[in-house]
Amino acid sequence: MASKKQVSMPKKRRSRSSRKSRRSRGRYGNVAPTAVWYHLTDRAKFKLDHKFTPADNAVAIEDRSGRPGIYLGQSVEKWVNGFGYWRPFVVEFKVDPSVANDPGVHGRYGGEMFVPASSFDKLTIRRVIPIDAYAREEYGEPGWIESSLGAEFDTGDPIVSPGRPGFVEARKKFKGYRYPGPDVRMMPPADVARLKKQLRRVKG
Repeated sequence: MASKKQVSMPKKRRSRSSRKSRRSRGRYGNVAPTAVWYHLTDRAKFKLDHKFTPADNAVAIEDRSGRPGIYLGQSVEKWVNGFGYWRPFVVEFKVDPSVANDPGVHGRYGGEMFVPASSFDKLTIRRVIPIDAYAREEYGEPGWIESSLGAEFDTGDPIVSPGRPGFVEARKKFKGYRYPGPDVRMMPPADVARLKKQLRRVKG
């Protein structure tokens, strides 16, 4: 993937949700073919497209560009800070573990998994959420984009910087955070445009 401007990751204070995701790590490209996988997108009305052929930008022996399917991963942080692959929304999938045995399914050295369109029946979209909402859930702290902008992505309230009065208390509000919605697919267009603009401001 092309190199992008990197944004520092929130300090990893393990929340309940992050501990759960770590327990699922295992076999497939350093991660197991478990229930929850992720995909980054800029499409608010995201849905699986049986005709879309993603480029194969990951490290692999064989180039699989031109094959309809989708790339999934279990580490959103690796995609954004490792590969510089920034998108405003995170798609959360429920994946049938048996998909690992399907023809055309391949792991990547970076921990990604390519699922061909022929196996889309084993993928279920659980929800599509803002990338900062994912980071709050995973780390219990403000997300990457909102931290850079200094304002919460949903309310616009200022984010207290480290070392400033009230910093410790302000961080407590995201402990055990769970995104309340709405699902990005149901968001008003103005809110979708606002989230995309926030990401553009950080990426430059």
